[in-house]
Amino acid sequence: MRRLSATALAALLAAALLAGCGSKETAAPKLSVQASQEGTSLVVRVSTENWQPGKDGHVHIYLNDGPEAMIYGYTYTVPDIEPGQYKIHVELANTRHENIGVSETIYFEVKP
Repeated sequence: MRRLSATALAALLAAALLAGCGSKETAAPKLSVQASQEGTSLVVRVSTENWQPGKDGHVHIYLNDGPEAMIYGYTYTVPDIEPGQYKIHVELANTRHENIGVSETIYFEVKP
């Protein structure tokens, strides 16, 4: 029977230990955006999976390509909004205000 050297045995042991480290993967964050009109207000509702505003970061909301809001929750209301077509872009951001690569864009018409 062939014996392993101390170096080879140490390398095998280290590889076995490292194989168990870092194997716990977290699921990627997911984002869903909906909009509705309530009277003269536009209400944007955000839902997330595997990511929580206030804990993991915050939400950036853009209307028609312009900055609109930074929220730490799931609902944002734009009161007294003008009727018309709106592009609503939502991004998840980390605590350093950096987009984490999860976003969604929807279009919504506010009626008179």
